[in-house]
Amino acid sequence: MNTALTTAGVVAGRPNRDATLIERMARRAGVALVAWSRGAEQRHTREQLAELHERRRVAERLREERFRDVALSRLM
Repeated sequence: MNTALTTAGVVAGRPNRDATLIERMARRAGVALVAWSRGAEQRHTREQLAELHERRRVAERLREERFRDVALSRLM
């Protein structure tokens, strides 16, 4: 799964008059979390990002192997 290009858009302007205070606060919290997450990703060096990518690939391969083993054992 490649999440490097995932972005969030924020529409500037006045909030919807029908939106409640809780909805506006939740929206702002969500935008803040996305910004924080993107900032955390940008603090990684290229080597760290390459290592994370490789670990994700290994984890995916191991999940596929485990699924295959379970599926084959149920067939027998």
